[in-house]
Amino acid sequence: MAKFTCPYCYGEHQIKDCGLKCSFNIPGTDITCKHGISKDPDGWISDEHKSKCMKCTDARKRIYCTTVGKEVPSGFLAGSSLPIALIGAKASGKSNYIAVLINEIRRKMTSRFNCTLDISCSEESKRYYDDYYYKPLYRDSRVVEGTDAGEIPPLIFPLRFMDSKNRIKKVSTLTFYDTAGENFDSDDSVLVFNRYIPNSKGIILLLDPLQIPSIRKQLQGKMPLPEMNTDVAEILSRVIQNIRDVKNIRGTIKIPLALAFTKSDALEKFGIIPPGSCLRDESEHLSRGGFVLSDFENTNIEMSAILENWLDDELLQMMKQFSKYSIFGLSALGGVPDGSKLHNAEITPKRVLDPLLWILAENNFITTIKK
Repeated sequence: MAKFTCPYCYGEHQIKDCGLKCSFNIPGTDITCKHGISKDPDGWISDEHKSKCMKCTDARKRIYCTTVGKEVPSGFLAGSSLPIALIGAKASGKSNYIAVLINEIRRKMTSRFNCTLDISCSEESKRYYDDYYYKPLYRDSRVVEGTDAGEIPPLIFPLRFMDSKNRIKKVSTLTFYDTAGENFDSDDSVLVFNRYIPNSKGIILLLDPLQIPSIRKQLQGKMPLPEMNTDVAEILSRVIQNIRDVKNIRGTIKIPLALAFTKSDALEKFGIIPPGSCLRDESEHLSRGGFVLSDFENTNIEMSAILENWLDDELLQMMKQFSKYSIFGLSALGGVPDGSKLHNAEITPKRVLDPLLWILAENNFITTIKK
């Protein structure tokens, strides 16, 4: 049987190694299996019958990851999975970024890349996204509250790419953990709360520029500044060590790393990003329906130069431990909020999709346009 990646533990499994239940012989009901296959008192199908049961077309199959004991959404059992680890320190803007990113995929990306996002694949994900992310931001016009430390449910959304006849050609099941920044404050917490990182196919590391001392000095007295949090280089160091320990890697790490500076709107507003910067404009990827290499390279060069001026060499040296890494600048909200309220109740994101599109291109899910 083909392998699939569990969205909860990020481990690769075969169905035969997972727990299996079906809509027949449910404990406490009089529904019985028409094929005469028995279950145990809790409804589990024995290993000897799993292959036969998976071929049955009369009942709904339910697959459970034995590592975490949770049901795996059916969208994960077909197509290739693209688990993405989204990390960053407290107040780096992860929650607002996720809220806007999912909405941008649904409202803009799907039509340009001929794909669909299955928002209802997991009822838990849909409810959690609607209540915790979408409603506060898009209905109540207030920023999303930061994530509490501890275990949280992942957001699970299959992204299906179609051919010219609208037949499914590829499925990339996206999973996002909005892990609290506090979960990166020690090596032990990284191991407990971020076990999925070593098995991810892409890492988006969000960096709040308002944490950078040279920028804070320029903005002092001009706008409210967040408290200083765990240094992003320290977070990345722990992530690298976690990956090396789990995967026993001595060479470069093959997971694409996207370092994304958030809150570029504040840097624009106060002139830290120069007037002619490409970061002030939306990228070309959506308008051209592919990952535009020239736009990406221009942005990466400019961001690298800016990064060298803002920070010392430590972070760049750490990023070189990844075989593929890039630097992005984005704004989830498009403006500096007034406390918890959005400025003019408008959301005008810029370049929010860029890190995701780069990871999709690196994993051959979307076309790279070289000219």
